Amino acid sequence: MVRAICFDFDGTLVDSEHLHYASWQSELQPFGCSLEKTDYMSRFSGVSTYATAKTLIQDFQLPVEIEQLMQQKTDRFLSLLKTELPVPMPGAEALLKTIQNTELTMALVTGSYRCEIEPVLENLGWRDFFPLIITRDDVTNAKPHPEPYLKAIECLNLSASECLALEDSATGIRSAHDAGLTVLAVTTEHTRLTADMGYSALFYSLQSVGEHVSELLKEKSGSHGC
Repeated sequence: MVRAICFDFDGTLVDSEHLHYASWQSELQPFGCSLEKTDYMSRFSGVSTYATAKTLIQDFQLPVEIEQLMQQKTDRFLSLLKTELPVPMPGAEALLKTIQNTELTMALVTGSYRCEIEPVLENLGWRDFFPLIITRDDVTNAKPHPEPYLKAIECLNLSASECLALEDSATGIRSAHDAGLTVLAVTTEHTRLTADMGYSALFYSLQSVGEHVSELLKEKSGSHGC
């Protein structure tokens, strides 16, 4: 029986990857380095700040510590948020409102830091959709490790079999799958998902995700009929 749905944030509910890309580009420029946007999207979409910083330092042989580059990138991203906030993905708010009117609990499970998502949630008026928010601050291991989703189901006091996860990246799908959740995957212009990644169903729009969840709830309701 499904009792909750856990949402990824960046790339799934909001179009924020271009801001993350711009932040990394700004930090690479002083070293005379650059990263193609298509390369960034294919390699780092959904990847944690730590893992991205570590890989970039290795790839470009940057003379900087991982923690320092992470902090500089986060500061840069927060600065960008002051002038440009991410916009919702098409159909995101309608999906959240649809599920809000069901018995399902909604949780946010993101690889971003709380300081990065709170301004966006407040601006969009989405804070009340999520009684539970798990961020990078709340776990030791970021996605693709299962810890973020294990933490979420622990806080929800539910089993993995009672929870759905909605993800748009291979990193997030692996995290949710390895935690035992049923994973719904949605493709975006930034991601290309293959059938072996561990998701149970693949969708090409958030509207179709909403329709699928509604059908699941109807089936559950019907199973208790006379």
